[in-house]
Amino acid sequence: MAVTLSSEQVDQYYKEGFLIVRGALSDTDFAPIESAYNDLLDRRIREWVSEGKLNDPIENEGFSTRLARAAEQIPVEDTDRMKALTTDLDLMITRLPAVFEFFFNPNLLSPVAGIIGPEITLSPIQHIRPYIPVRGDNQPGQVPWHQDQGVTKEEADVSEILTVWIPMINVDPHSGCLQILPGVTAQGLLQHEAEGGTRIKPNLMPQTEPYDCVMSRGDLLFMSAYTPHRGQPNRSDYVRWTMDLRFQKTGTPTGRPTHPEFIVQSRQDPSSVQDDYEEWCRRWIEGREAGKGVRHHRV
Repeated sequence: MAVTLSSEQVDQYYKEGFLIVRGALSDTDFAPIESAYNDLLDRRIREWVSEGKLNDPIENEGFSTRLARAAEQIPVEDTDRMKALTTDLDLMITRLPAVFEFFFNPNLLSPVAGIIGPEITLSPIQHIRPYIPVRGDNQPGQVPWHQDQGVTKEEADVSEILTVWIPMINVDPHSGCLQILPGVTAQGLLQHEAEGGTRIKPNLMPQTEPYDCVMSRGDLLFMSAYTPHRGQPNRSDYVRWTMDLRFQKTGTPTGRPTHPEFIVQSRQDPSSVQDDYEEWCRRWIEGREAGKGVRHHRV
């Protein structure tokens, strides 16, 4: 049965700027996505072996480890090849049917509706991130302290955008779980800078004790767009696979005008739900082309 948020959970979300919804998803919810990505990784790794970019196809490794073993075959100093190994795995590039179908999963949308209401649009800011282990002194793909509102255009400041961070494996500080600063959303949007990958200016960081979002596979992390957070280094020997989705009330600006948003639930007008996979693919192809050369963050 899909999780419905209690009034206490909703109160915590607005008071602290975050909420961990425990056990909302199951292995059944993740299985189609894992299967699709396993097939994709198998093809890619075999291609790289045939091209001489990797030595071993590492056929006996699973979803959370195969990409990590592939990364170990790349010299630490070869940052270009490392980036190429992971960059094209994001969901708007792979455009896998299983991922698109997940957006409409009632086990996901039921708790989301507890914050957004029944008229739900999926923001174009949507990702699947394979966060590989630390390489030497470098964590590929690590994000600094920021607020998600800072990576939208100003038009979205009138919108209430809910970030839903979804670990596909168990996460803790050793494997790179998120850190957040609770209870500071009332300060609004802090000034960001582009240096270091769109981050809150260090001198403006709230003096609040960070909270480690230790989560099990199946938990959902709800965050306000004004909750400061960052990724921690992944010091495990496996990949921290996560989804990063954002939802908002239908009809409000997304702050990413060149990229496509999709209505995923509507009680008022069920026929407005945009559940056409081919349309999703087409709009992402067009949107990525239209977004070339456009700065999507406000700094």
